[in-house]
Amino acid sequence: MAPPETACPNSLTAVAEALALLERAGVPCLLFGGWAEELLGLRAPGPHRDIDLVHLGRSFAAADAAFQAGLLPDEIRAKRFPHKRAFVWRGICCEILLVQNGPARPVTWFWGDVPLLWQAPIAHAEPVIRMDHAFEVVSADNLRLYRTRHRDTQPWRWRTFPKRQRAASQTLAL
Repeated sequence: MAPPETACPNSLTAVAEALALLERAGVPCLLFGGWAEELLGLRAPGPHRDIDLVHLGRSFAAADAAFQAGLLPDEIRAKRFPHKRAFVWRGICCEILLVQNGPARPVTWFWGDVPLLWQAPIAHAEPVIRMDHAFEVVSADNLRLYRTRHRDTQPWRWRTFPKRQRAASQTLAL
């Protein structure tokens, strides 16, 4: 049996390569979701279906430009929302969540109208070093906050979010 690192295409090496791809494309991201939880010891090591990421910025303008210029793989248009962009890279779904600076705290506007206020700072105090890679990750407090508040973000709305809004999705200016 292969060691866990090489047992599936979604490995820490793949995560590091995806983060480097985004950095080169001008869309720097923090690691989020299950991989961040695993690196911070909040969950046991195990298989991962995707790579969740957070982009800190005013909008998705840099990501949209990178998609259009071919610097990132083709976008998954069905996952285009005011708060999210996604693409498939080497068979792995990579989802990017937008976190903007709010007047008091960082915020994600799910669906353009449902705010999730994050704790500042968003990132863990120091990079997590694994396999000669320094992973910038979302803080443990923010990972817990997201898990606790996930249902408040109305995740079921992706099924009914109007296609015309999805196609023209723009982030709210704060």
